[in-house]
Amino acid sequence: MPTLPKSKLILVALAVVALAALPATASATLSYTKGFRHARVYYANDNGKGAHEIGRGGNPHVSPNGELIVYEGEPKRETAPMRLYSTATGKTETLLPKWREGFVFAWSPDSTMVAAMRGGGLNSPGSLVVVDVETGRQIKVATGYVSGVSFAPESDELVYGISKTLSVQLKSNVYRYSIASGRSVALSHDHNASYPLWGPTGQIAFVRQLGAKRRKYGPKLELYQMNEEGQRISRLTKTKVSPLSLGLIPLAWSESGSRLLAEFTGEDQSYAVAVNAVTGAQKALTDNPQMGLIGGGISADGKTVLGTTGLGFGPSPHPKVVTVPFKGGKEKVLVKGAYEPSWGG
Repeated sequence: MPTLPKSKLILVALAVVALAALPATASATLSYTKGFRHARVYYANDNGKGAHEIGRGGNPHVSPNGELIVYEGEPKRETAPMRLYSTATGKTETLLPKWREGFVFAWSPDSTMVAAMRGGGLNSPGSLVVVDVETGRQIKVATGYVSGVSFAPESDELVYGISKTLSVQLKSNVYRYSIASGRSVALSHDHNASYPLWGPTGQIAFVRQLGAKRRKYGPKLELYQMNEEGQRISRLTKTKVSPLSLGLIPLAWSESGSRLLAEFTGEDQSYAVAVNAVTGAQKALTDNPQMGLIGGGISADGKTVLGTTGLGFGPSPHPKVVTVPFKGGKEKVLVKGAYEPSWGG
């Protein structure tokens, strides 16, 4: 296996999140991408039946109520437009002309807002904004290199990780932002907190980087939890991470807050991991780290995980959108030739 330069390892983690939508529920609407050279976005029933084509693009995200789908339109130069599709009207409109870094995205639980990045160049900071999907009104939250964003269960606040510089070791802190007041408050101060994911019962999962001085190719990523005030910080996982791997990034919570879907990332590997949010016990949902299940979402009851298999890192991928039990087991194929799945409704 070829070695991966230190500067590339953190970018692998960011790219993985782009493949993994962050839904908390699964019901009426499933969205996904088909094709690579001329990718197109589709939506269907949650069992994969009754498919409808939306248009050219990728990286779809279904709203929690299942009625709207945000996706990346065809890119122009370094950025792509953020497009909004209504399943009720069949109409599409542009929310952001220049959507930067599609891995930074979140729907508000009430389906009225999205958080995403705009502006900036390939190696320059961009702006995190909240967009009202009905009016198109934008609120600027922060500027920098954002690693993860997530709304509060009541949709009135959000948390995000941000760094002023981009390096193999993210010097990121987590902030809590009030939409009403427009103010941000730091929940961490040690420049070692990123990828926050606000849970349904108030807990916030996030990532810390460990072993930076000992590991040749960069630190490993482990999951931690804190409360809404940035207090009661505790380590959740203890993971074996090889020198060329990174570790875990949180993707989605079950409705009870007792189960957490995470993604293990590294060089030429990305696979879903089921995490017990109480004990920290974890189980890989594949026996093939290179061609196995890439996480996409978790059902409200926490029993079922949505994802993609067969995508891999080779020249001839054969992806399938599938579901598997959270505790592991046989996969169920929903859509052949599809990837980037998202659930909502």
